Amino acid sequence: MPDKGVLRQYQALPLIAKVRMSQARIGEWYNHWDGNVHVSFSGGKDSTVLAHLVHEYYPDVPLVFANTGLEYPEIQAFARKMGAEFIR
Repeated sequence: MPDKGVLRQYQALPLIAKVRMSQARIGEWYNHWDGNVHVSFSGGKDSTVLAHLVHEYYPDVPLVFANTGLEYPEIQAFARKMGAEFIR
């Protein structure tokens, strides 16, 4: 884990630099696992951004939604709209 100073430097980067860093990490992750990967998708803002970034380069990576039965119907509908595979 980076120290607080490094984290502050990352936070101060422009958005495009953060996106490029994320894209590079996604590429490393995808290549390390030879494309045998999934995105855990909760329907929240963070997993939605991650799904978008992943699908820009790897559109066939499946989204997986862990349906506990406690999620709001709107979140479940959004996950379905995004094409997520539902698991229990």
